[in-house]
Amino acid sequence: MQSYKGRFEPTRFDDLTVTVDFHCHSACRFCIVHEGMNYFRGVPFDKYTEAVDDNAQSKRYRRVTFTGGEVTMEDSLLTYAEYARDSGSFDHIRLQTNGRLLEQRSFVDRLVSAGIDEYFVSLHGPDAEVQDFIAQRPGGFAETIRGLENLQAAGQLIMTNTVLSRDNVSVLADIVDTVARFEPARMEFWNYLPMEDYDDTRELIVPMAELMPQLLRALSRARDLGIGCAVKYVPQCLLGEFADCMDNAQPDVVIVEDFYEIYPQFACLYEATCEHSETCLGLHHPYISKLGWEEHRLVPVPRTTPWREPEYGLALASDTPDGAEPVGADESPWRALIAGVPEQHGAELIEILVQRRACIYRVAVGEASSVDFVLTARDENAPALVRTPSFNIHYRNLQGDDTQAQRAIIRQLSEAVRDRDPGGYQLDPRKGLIGPESIRRARKPMKTNQSPGREGS
Repeated sequence: MQSYKGRFEPTRFDDLTVTVDFHCHSACRFCIVHEGMNYFRGVPFDKYTEAVDDNAQSKRYRRVTFTGGEVTMEDSLLTYAEYARDSGSFDHIRLQTNGRLLEQRSFVDRLVSAGIDEYFVSLHGPDAEVQDFIAQRPGGFAETIRGLENLQAAGQLIMTNTVLSRDNVSVLADIVDTVARFEPARMEFWNYLPMEDYDDTRELIVPMAELMPQLLRALSRARDLGIGCAVKYVPQCLLGEFADCMDNAQPDVVIVEDFYEIYPQFACLYEATCEHSETCLGLHHPYISKLGWEEHRLVPVPRTTPWREPEYGLALASDTPDGAEPVGADESPWRALIAGVPEQHGAELIEILVQRRACIYRVAVGEASSVDFVLTARDENAPALVRTPSFNIHYRNLQGDDTQAQRAIIRQLSEAVRDRDPGGYQLDPRKGLIGPESIRRARKPMKTNQSPGREGS
């Protein structure tokens, strides 16, 4: 995840996550969709199959991940997985789960048969005392451990996820010891995000002064055991020798649009002066509002290049928990739309960013000028410079003084896309593929996610 002006944005556009539905048999104290559970609907099967069918043609995504709620509760899960498997368009099919129903070996075998080859299992305590208290379900820890044993016996790739909160901060290294015997490809540690409890009435936010010594100890223990780690939502400068573990990336998510409105925003006082500002989120607003900006604890790394306010966020290759070299999705259909045009007019294509909602071409014009040439989904009711069968065409971020050359290249690129677009390119203008129809029933209003003041507290 990258904060585009403080907002949630996916960054792994080669990976797709599909929310099958919002039901769960646990009741985790930190749950980020606690109020949304049983109110939101999941992704309708027809919407899902549209995305898969498009991927069979465009090869946009290399992985699909199924999540919930607790996705293993859904009778439709196997149907969703088999459709992805049969499409042949994904390199990997991943399951995000609490692992409790995986205690049944026969169920694990059915999941493997359906094509699921990666398992991202939540474990928030090293033993039943901590885990079952957090999940508020006695016996849940034992079920998850049996599920992990079954996955290991079936030879499946295992990853684990631990949410960092006041309930487990003192036992993070013990969780590493508990997980180690399952030889996970990676352990992930996600700092708690108050999705609805912005005032932290549950008292789960951990001050950095208390969190970091315990987290660093856990990361050190994992390193000693040869386990790779990823850390999310913790300032990179506090990770010290484990700074390379920071990974705020998130896949493209097909989910109810309201989810994005309640996602916490992030900020850092040192964004414009720190070398890591493009990859580090800083602190989330509920943390800042309760505990302050941590200006005396955070240590910005001096920038080596001028800071530029992020316009699009990052674009990262597909996740590779097995340590393989990341391979990007096939961009050739998008490159073909403008192939040769910049060079014919003395310009250069510097970068191409293919998201679900837009395709952005950053083009250098001359020595000191550039422009972003942008394609979005065709929409007769939205403003556009030019419309083609698939797209509305725009431009933005004019940099430099050579306006005549910029206008010329915009015109030439627009003509090329208009002539080469056969129709059928898929871009979606919304944050999620699902709109108001995905609300199961009315839910109580949630407090607005407000920005913190400079003073903090």
